[in-house]
Amino acid sequence: MAKKHVWRVKKEYFRQLKNGSKSLEIRVGYSQIKKVKQGDTIAFENYGPNEFDVLRVSVYDSFKRMLEVEGVDKALPGMTFDGALRTLRDIYPRDKESLGVYVFELRFKTNNTKKPTLEFLKASDLLKAERNKTFSKMIAESYMITDWICEDYPSHCNHFYSKYVPGIFDGKREVISCYTDGKIAATAFLKKDETELKISTLFVKPEYQKRGIATALVERCFEWLGTTKPLITIADYKLDQFSGIIKKYGWEETQVLDAGYYNDHSREHAFNGTI
Repeated sequence: MAKKHVWRVKKEYFRQLKNGSKSLEIRVGYSQIKKVKQGDTIAFENYGPNEFDVLRVSVYDSFKRMLEVEGVDKALPGMTFDGALRTLRDIYPRDKESLGVYVFELRFKTNNTKKPTLEFLKASDLLKAERNKTFSKMIAESYMITDWICEDYPSHCNHFYSKYVPGIFDGKREVISCYTDGKIAATAFLKKDETELKISTLFVKPEYQKRGIATALVERCFEWLGTTKPLITIADYKLDQFSGIIKKYGWEETQVLDAGYYNDHSREHAFNGTI
């Protein structure tokens, strides 16, 4: 059963969490912190009624390792890597860091129960309809919400603009994005040729997760690829985020790539095929 936890946080960090510029709250492994699970709710004292959904819990052995994997922007917006590391170690001395570094991905709860209006755009359809401005806008926005992926896949930008965008024109690549109330919420980059039927990128912005968007987007990917078991690779620390989809569609793990294949900090798990 989901539980509610009450924490304290600096006013600056609370504002960043509420407006979405910060989505990761970093703590160390005190006993009460270890009790918080995915699906629980966190409220912060001294700021009036407020609640945040816990979307994900990840654990690391050091602040340095955590920042290497999670990045700085969503944990301590506006700081450099070294600045963020100093800040965290100023808050928690070394003996506390050794308790384990806990990362909580949070989403502010609102009272708005209105079901969002979803619109799925397919890049190739926009080209056929000669909606060139909409195509260009969608391509730019689809890349921008995935730019952080460069931390895991350093060639992501080059690959997207040199392979995926040109491939849309010859039918071997596709970009499908979901918009809700006019704002981009999720995107998928697909490849279909004689060698692979692949979901290269699948991303739902944290504030739109757990609303059925991922499932709806994945099923549109299946339709274009012509299979419910496409090749997809998932970094080890993201497996929990994809566990529902993996189980629902019976995806089979077929290969594990050691750290160093895409980056130096995570292993990559391939499903439904091999790289």
